Amino acid sequence: MTETLYLGSIFCALLTVYLLLFRENAFKSYANYVLAFFYLFSVACISIYLLVYTGLINKVPYLYKITGPLNYLTPALSYLYVRAVLLNEKHLTIKDLPHIIPFLIVFFSYIPFYLLPIAEKAIIVKAIVNNISLAGTYQFGIIPENLFFIFIPILTTFYVILQWQLIFNFKKNNKQVEVQNQISIVIKWIKIFTTSSTFFVVGYLFLIYGFLNITNFINSSFFYNIPGFILSLSFLIISAYLLINPYVLSGLPFIKYNEIESSLLENDTRVIPFIETDYSKEINLIDDYFNQKQSFLIQGLNISRVAVELNIPVRDLSYIINNYYTTRFNDFVNKYRIEYIINKMNIAHLEIYTLESLSKEAGFSHKSSFYRAFKKIYNITPLEYFKN
Repeated sequence: MTETLYLGSIFCALLTVYLLLFRENAFKSYANYVLAFFYLFSVACISIYLLVYTGLINKVPYLYKITGPLNYLTPALSYLYVRAVLLNEKHLTIKDLPHIIPFLIVFFSYIPFYLLPIAEKAIIVKAIVNNISLAGTYQFGIIPENLFFIFIPILTTFYVILQWQLIFNFKKNNKQVEVQNQISIVIKWIKIFTTSSTFFVVGYLFLIYGFLNITNFINSSFFYNIPGFILSLSFLIISAYLLINPYVLSGLPFIKYNEIESSLLENDTRVIPFIETDYSKEINLIDDYFNQKQSFLIQGLNISRVAVELNIPVRDLSYIINNYYTTRFNDFVNKYRIEYIINKMNIAHLEIYTLESLSKEAGFSHKSSFYRAFKKIYNITPLEYFKN
């Protein structure tokens, strides 16, 4: 059961990374790059948990503790992602460098263990697999391991508190009714994401309590793996949510923003978004692009290409299509293609045009994708439609 959960969370997390960075219509923003690294580093940590839990780490002892320092970097990445989404940040700054200090401390502390001969390291790893309690007491590096054991939950709790503080402050300071729907969607996702980190803290606190109050607690491999178990479950939940609701990755609707002039903000250096709702220029460009130029006829047309040709940022273009046209990009394009096919069929009959040839002419790459798109709009197949 536990192995299945670990594997499931790893699979879903890697799918999410694909969604973030490599999918055709991926929203490649700074926030999503941070989220992708958060997933990748966490997947590495979960994978080592799985190897230790199953005993397979004996076959690759050189990997033991290799992801140890990453456990101290992922909480910071979680916080930086939430901050980037809520404050519309575009890049890291010098002020963010202190966030990597815990990672560096742990990394340099583990260097003596990393440099051990493989044979010696294999003996240590085998002993830990046979007696999991050694994982919390063995001197792997310069700093005693039990200090790291205490520091991880403290660090994670610190960043979780910062994330919840960002969420509460954002909801307090941003109450624009015009874009409340989009804000609610993204804030819901950020809350789910932060809640998963909160569960991880609870797991660590339970683990510490067990060590302090329950006899032979450390000898139980089940209890020792509680943090890894909760981390995997949390990843399964947030990854599944993103796979089902990928549109939340377009972020908050910071279409245009300015600093708000106020004496109350003299000591606040942050740029607070002022959201404008006049999208008439962008909407006219989009309408002309699809109605006059009929760009939907291009096979494989994606949102990135449209954004480049119209000189509208992908994030802004996605927001306009989702909220003004109340649809997703693929459905938006497919509607134009289907209207094109129907107009062709009204002029001539199937004896002149086949549906397959028309679907390719209209920009569909496959006949099956045309059938799916058509049925999604009209609830019947193309043949049934034209027959009627």
